[in-house]
Amino acid sequence: MGWFEKLYQKGCSASGAAKEEQAKKLRQNVTMTEHQVELEDLLKGYKTSQERGLTPEQAAANLAEFGTNELTPPPKTPEWVKFMDEMTGEFNLLLWAAGVACFVSYGMLPQADNLYLGVVLFCVVTVTGVFSYLQNAKSDNMMNEFKSMRPPRVTVVRGGEVSFVDAALITIGDIVKLEQGDLVPADIRVLECSPNMCVDNSSLTGESDPIKRKPECTNADPLETANLCFFGTQVPEGSCVGVVVKIADNTVIGKIAQLALSTEAEQTPINKEIHHFIQIISAIAFALGISFFAAALGMGQDAVTSLVFMIGIIVANVPEGLLATVTVCLTLTAKRMYTKKVMVKNLEGVETLGSTSCICSDKTGTLTQNIMTVAQVVYDTNGAPKIQDAGSSFTKGISTFDTESAGFKALVKCSTLCNTCNFDKYFEDEVTGKRVLLPFSKVRVQGDGSTITEILWKTRGNASEGAMIKFAQGGPIQACFGKRDVDEMRRDFGKVFDIPFNSKNKYQVHVHCESPDPENDDKDRTIYMKGAPERIIDRCTQYMCGDGRVVEFTQELRSEVEKAQMAMGNNGLRVLGFCTKTLPIKAYGKAYPWSDGRDLGKSTANFPLGESKALASYKAGMVDDKGKPLDPPHPKSGEGLIFLGLMALVDPPREAVPGAVAKCKTAGIKVIMVTGDHPGTAEAIAYKVGILWSPTARKIEEMNAAEGLQPGDVGYQDPALAQAIVVPGWEISDDDPVAKWDAILAHPQIVFARTSPQQKLVIVGNCQRVGHVVAVTGDGVNDSPALKKADIGVAMGIAGTPVTKNAADMILLDDNFASIVAGVEEGRLIFDNLKKSICYTLTSNIPEISPFLCWIVFLTPMPLSTVLILAIDLGTDMVPAISMAYEDAEADIMKRPPRNAATDHLVTGKLMCLAYLQIGVMQALAGFYAWMLVLNDYGFPPVVLVGNPGATAPTGKLGFFADQVMYCKFKGGQYVNALGQVDEGQVIAGDKDPWAGSVSVGAGLRRDPSEVGPRRQYPLWDRGDAGYLESCSFAAKNFNGRRAAPKAGQTWSGGFDYRDADTYKRRTDGQPLPTVESIYALQSQKYFEYVPWRGRMSEFWDSKWLAWDITRSEFKLAKGAKAGVLGYKNNKKAATFSFLGQPPGVWSVCLGNDGNLQGKETDSDLVKLPKMDQLYKGVKMEHVDLPTTCAGETKYRTWYKDAVFCNGGYDANGDAKGGAGCADLDDVTANLFYCKPTDGVPSCRPDCESASPAEIAADIAAHPKAEDRTIKQCQNVASRMVQKNALMHSQAAYWVSIVVVQWADLLICKTRWLSIKQQGLRNSVLNFGLFFETLLAAWLCYGGIFSVLGTQPIRFTHWMPGVPWSMMIFMYDETRKYMMRATSPEVVDAVTGAIKRQAGWIEKSTYY
Repeated sequence: MGWFEKLYQKGCSASGAAKEEQAKKLRQNVTMTEHQVELEDLLKGYKTSQERGLTPEQAAANLAEFGTNELTPPPKTPEWVKFMDEMTGEFNLLLWAAGVACFVSYGMLPQADNLYLGVVLFCVVTVTGVFSYLQNAKSDNMMNEFKSMRPPRVTVVRGGEVSFVDAALITIGDIVKLEQGDLVPADIRVLECSPNMCVDNSSLTGESDPIKRKPECTNADPLETANLCFFGTQVPEGSCVGVVVKIADNTVIGKIAQLALSTEAEQTPINKEIHHFIQIISAIAFALGISFFAAALGMGQDAVTSLVFMIGIIVANVPEGLLATVTVCLTLTAKRMYTKKVMVKNLEGVETLGSTSCICSDKTGTLTQNIMTVAQVVYDTNGAPKIQDAGSSFTKGISTFDTESAGFKALVKCSTLCNTCNFDKYFEDEVTGKRVLLPFSKVRVQGDGSTITEILWKTRGNASEGAMIKFAQGGPIQACFGKRDVDEMRRDFGKVFDIPFNSKNKYQVHVHCESPDPENDDKDRTIYMKGAPERIIDRCTQYMCGDGRVVEFTQELRSEVEKAQMAMGNNGLRVLGFCTKTLPIKAYGKAYPWSDGRDLGKSTANFPLGESKALASYKAGMVDDKGKPLDPPHPKSGEGLIFLGLMALVDPPREAVPGAVAKCKTAGIKVIMVTGDHPGTAEAIAYKVGILWSPTARKIEEMNAAEGLQPGDVGYQDPALAQAIVVPGWEISDDDPVAKWDAILAHPQIVFARTSPQQKLVIVGNCQRVGHVVAVTGDGVNDSPALKKADIGVAMGIAGTPVTKNAADMILLDDNFASIVAGVEEGRLIFDNLKKSICYTLTSNIPEISPFLCWIVFLTPMPLSTVLILAIDLGTDMVPAISMAYEDAEADIMKRPPRNAATDHLVTGKLMCLAYLQIGVMQALAGFYAWMLVLNDYGFPPVVLVGNPGATAPTGKLGFFADQVMYCKFKGGQYVNALGQVDEGQVIAGDKDPWAGSVSVGAGLRRDPSEVGPRRQYPLWDRGDAGYLESCSFAAKNFNGRRAAPKAGQTWSGGFDYRDADTYKRRTDGQPLPTVESIYALQSQKYFEYVPWRGRMSEFWDSKWLAWDITRSEFKLAKGAKAGVLGYKNNKKAATFSFLGQPPGVWSVCLGNDGNLQGKETDSDLVKLPKMDQLYKGVKMEHVDLPTTCAGETKYRTWYKDAVFCNGGYDANGDAKGGAGCADLDDVTANLFYCKPTDGVPSCRPDCESASPAEIAADIAAHPKAEDRTIKQCQNVASRMVQKNALMHSQAAYWVSIVVVQWADLLICKTRWLSIKQQGLRNSVLNFGLFFETLLAAWLCYGGIFSVLGTQPIRFTHWMPGVPWSMMIFMYDETRKYMMRATSPEVVDAVTGAIKRQAGWIEKSTYY
C-alpha cells in the first residue's frame, strides 16, 4: 500500500489511537464463558428451551437487538485510488518531478531536447504505473470468502417447530440441528449429540484429525473444550443439537476476520530500499543542482539559464530507466517463480522472500503432506511382532510387508472392514455433466523438482480411516484378496452390526459375515475391532501368527507389541491396534439380536469384546461420578479377542522438507514451527524435518534423571542451556513482558504448538520486533491475520482456504515448504541482480553529469545533450539493465546469512563509490577523450575549448560555441578555398578585401594568417606544415537592446523582416549580441574568423555554407525544414529574430551612440569569460581601424543599450539601409556580401562578383520581393555551422563511448564476488543485451533519425576511443574482485553450515 492509498484510508477511517485499541483487543486470546455456564441457566438467560427453542417473537427481538448473523464488510478501496497509488509511488513522483522540471525548463528557454525529455519521462511513468497496476490488480474478497464458510440455510427449532432459516437470520438463543456434512452456522454450545459426533477444526486450529464433541465442558479454554462448535467448521461425522451463543463478528471466526482486516500489511523491504535509494539519489541530485545553480549565478550567468542548467543536473542524476527496470525485473522473477510452483500476488513480495531471516511455518500441509498415511505396520513375523515399512514418504517409499503372510492379510482385512470411510472415485465434467472415473493415483512433480504420489480418489470420512483404505487400495487388497477395490471387498463381506468409535471406549467394532448377504449367510460371523493400542491389547487373550495359527497372547508377546508401539509413537506416529474374533453361527445366528448393551441395560455389548476386566471389577450398586447407578456388563462380552497387529499413521513430512530446512539453516534463516496441533505431535515432526535437532529442556531433564546425574556430576547437562524449546499456546499471550519473548526467541530452535490465531499474530509481531524479516505460511482461516502481519504471507494453493489465499502475498501452488526455499533463493537472487542492475545503471550517471559540470566550470562547449542522456537511460541501457534479472545466482547465495536490513541496502555507500568514483569516473574520462578527439579531428583542438562555452541550441548568455563566428589567433598555416587551393594573393576582380592595405597583402603575396584575416574567396584555414592555433575566442556581446521582441509582419506596416535592416528597431528581446566594434577589437589583436579546413574534409561539410542565400526558404526559421540542422527549430524567439549569434549583418554601437561611446556603457551580467574579457577590456576605438569615426574604449564586462543594424543593403532611392553611417561599413560587414549573377544565373558563391551599392539599389527597385531579385544577399555561415556539426558529432562520439564502456560495465556487474570466468557467459539475455545496445547505438547514429536525438553518422574510427577505456575498466574490476577473494578467507559454521567470510580491507571498502 502506497502513500496515496494510506492517505485515502486515513481520511475514511477511525483515528489511529482507536484503531490500535481495537486491534489490541482483537489480539487477546479468545475468552468465552458460555461453555462453562450451567445449561439450565444459559437457556434461561437466552429465553429459550432445548425442546421448543425461541418463540418467533423472541427471535425477532433478538435479531433486532444483536443484528443479523453477517460479518461486517471491510472498507473497500476504489480502483481509482489503487491506480493513483501506483502512479504516485516515490520513484514515480521523482520522475514526475523531473518531467515537470523539463517542461518548466522548456518554457523558460525553448530547447527541443527538454521538451522531448519531459514527454518521454511522463510516458515512462505512465506506462510503468499502468503495468504495475494491472500486475497487482486483485480483488480483496476476504470478507466474501469468510461469508462462503457460512451455510445458506440452517435447521432451527422455533416455537416447537423445525424450520429452515437463512443462516444470516439465526440469532443468539436459537436451537439448531446439525447433521453429517453440515457447516456450523455460528458458535454453538452442544446440548446433545451422537456418540460419533465430531468437527473438523483444521481451518481454525490446523489440526488434521476431526475432534470429538460432547455436551460436557472439558476445558476452560473455549478452543479446547468439547462442548463448543465454531462458525465455519464442518461436521464430518455424527449429528448434534446446540444453542447459538455467538453470531457475526462476535464468533471466533468473526474476530479472526476483524483481526485480519485490522492488521496493516507491513512495508516490503524492497519498498523500503527504493525509498532509501530515492532519498540518496534525490539528495545528490538536488545538492549538485543547487550548488551549481549558485555557482552559475556567481559566475554571472542569468537566472533563467542557471535554472535550466540546474534542472539538467537534476535530470541527469535521475536514472529514468530504473523504474521500468525494477518493475520488469520483479515481473520476470515472478514468472520464473511461477514455474517453481510459487505464484506471486504482490510484485514486491518477490524480493521480500529473499530478505527473509525467519520463516514461521505451519505444520499441517506445509511441512507435512496433509495426507494421513499408513507409515508402518506390525504383525507377526517368525513368531514375534515386527515393525514393517508401508511404503510411505515417511519410510522413503520402502515397503517391507509380506502380502503372503496370513497375519498381514488379516490385519488388512480388519482395517478395511472395520472402517466407515469411502472413496469418491469420480470427477464431474463441468462441460458434459458426466461423471468420469479417475485413476487411483498419479505422480506429481513439485516446484523443487521432486515427485510425490498424489491420491486422486478423495476420501469421505475420518482421516485415519481414509489412510487405511488408501493403504489397502494401493496394492494389498488386490495382492491379498484379489479384490478390485475397497467397495468390492466390503460388498463381499457384508456388515451385520457395528459400534461407532467414541471417546469413552476409544474403539470401534464391526461384525461381518463371509458373503454379500448377511440375512442368508450360514457361515460364522467375524468381529473386527480397532482402537487405541492399550485398549486393544487389554482385550486380547490370543495372538495370530504369521502362518495363520492362533496362539496364546503371552506376556512376552505383549511386551514385544508394546515396545513396537512405543518405538513408533516416539517417532511421532499415531498408533492403532487391531484384533478379531470368529463367532460360531450356531451361537450367533442370522437372527441374533446384536446390541452394544445400552438397549439391554448393560454397559457392554452382548458378544465377545474382551471385557473380562469389566466383568471382574463390577459389583452391584456401583455408581458413576454423578451418583447414577452403573449398568452391569453383559456376560458374553468377557471372552477375549485375537490380536492381529498395529498400524502406525502419520501425516508424513514432505520428502523435500528436511533438505529445504537444512538449506535454510545453511542460509542463516531461522525456521520456526507455529501450529495449532498438539505439542507432542509438533515436536516429533519438528525433529523429523530438522527444525529441532538438539534436546529440549524437558528431554535434558529426562536424560539426567535416567542417568541419575545431579548438577556438578560429570556428564550432567544444564536444562537452562537447551537450544531447543517447545512452547504450548497456553503459556504465551499478548500481555507477556518483552523479556519473556526475548528469552523464547533467543533459542535457535523453536516450536510453538497449540496456538490460536491471536497468538500467531503476536508471535509474528515479536519476531519482527527483534529485527527479523518474517515470512509466514498458512492454509487455514486461523492463519490469515498472521499472513497479513508478516513481511510476506505465503498461502497454500491446494489446502489453503480462499480467505488465506486472499490475505497472502504469494501462494505455493504445490503446498511444498521446499518451494519457499526456492523462493528465498529467487528473492535473494533478485536483490543481488537489482544491485547489479542499479550499479550498472548508476555508473553512467557520472559521464552524464560531468558534461554539465565541465560546461559550467571550465566554460566549454556542451559535451553531451540531455536528449542523448535520455537515449542512454531509456535506450541503450534498458535491455542490458533488465537482462540482469536473468543472471544466475553466484555460488554462495544460499550460504550467506540473510542481509541486514539496517546496513545492507539496495544502494550502499560502497556501491555509490564504485559506480560513481571508480567506474563512473573512468567512463567519464572515456567520454571526454572521445569528445575532444572528435573535435580535434574537425579542427577544434582542446586548447580552444576551455573558456568558449556553447551548445547545439541557443543557450542565452552562454551561447558562443556553435552559436557565433569563432575568431582565432593563428601561428602560421595558410588560407585555402573549398577546393584546397592556397590564397597566393591572386587578383580578383571586384574583390572587397578588408585587409587590402596591409603590407603583407598584395598581388603574388601569400597571405599570412598570423597578420591578416581571410578573403571571402579563401575563407578556410589550414595548418599547413607547422601551423597551429594559439588561442580562440568570440566577439563580445556588448549590445543589449530593448526587452521587447521584434514584431513580425509586413515591412510596410512596420513589421520585422530579417533581410531588411530598417526593421530591426533595436528590439532584441533582451538578448545580448556581438557588434562590429567587438569584432574589430579582436581583429586588432590578430584574431581572425576561423573556418577549419579539417571541417571542410568532414562528412557533414556543405560548401553552400560559405555563401548561404539568406532569402532561401531554409533560412526562414519559422517554417524552415532545415531549421533543426541550423539549431533553431521550435525556438520561437529565434524564429522571430534570426541568428542571435550571427545576424545577417552587423550591429554598431558607435553608430547607435553618435560616434562616442564614452560614458554610454552600463554594467553587464554576462558570464565572465577570461579570454574574451582580456581581449575586450581597454581597446580604444581609434586604434581598431573602424571605417567610421568613434571615440571611447571598451571596458570590462559592460554593454550598450543603443546600436544600429547594418547589412549592406540599399533602398531603391540609393539610401543605405539601417541608417546614416551604414554605408561606411559596406566593405566590413562581417560574413555578408551581395553576389551578382554568375553566368546569368542569380546565385550565392564564395567567388562571385560583388555588387555595388548602385546595383543593389537598382535591383531592389526592379524587384520589390526579395525572392525575385537577381543580386543575392549571401552570408558565410561556415564557421558557426562547422562548430555546430563538429560539436554534434563529438557529442555523438561521447555518447557512443559510453555505450562502448558499458560493454565492460555490463560484464563486471554480472558478479559482485566471482570472476567472469567463474560465472561464465550463460546469460543469453545479457549476451543479447550487449548486441542490442551496440546495434541500437549504430541505428540511432546511422538510421536517419538523428535530427530528433542529435546523434550523427560518426566515422567508424570515432567508435574506437572508448575501447581501451572499456578494457581498462574490465581489467580493473577483475583485479579488484581477485584481490577481494584472496584477502577474505571463508569460515564454515560447524552447527549450521553457514559460510562466514572474514572480510579483508578490499571487501570492506568495495564489496557492495
